[in-house]
Amino acid sequence: MIIASGYVEVNDISDIEKVVSSLKSIGIEINGIKDEKIVYLIENQDISSIRKEIDALKNIEGVRNVYLTYFSLEGSDEE
Repeated sequence: MIIASGYVEVNDISDIEKVVSSLKSIGIEINGIKDEKIVYLIENQDISSIRKEIDALKNIEGVRNVYLTYFSLEGSDEE
């Protein structure tokens, strides 16, 4: 399982509720909200799926930009 986390920056504070609703509707876990930033967590089986999900976040109405701050590497916990 690969885990990716980061935040979505919205255009305006008034867009928060709409963007949170959109994120939840596509199965993105929300871990926090501060000002115009929404912290997200994505879990998936492969890096290409994670990349597609992050790219899709950029197309949500009200989103200014998407940032990736952490991701796990598949098999990194194995010797």
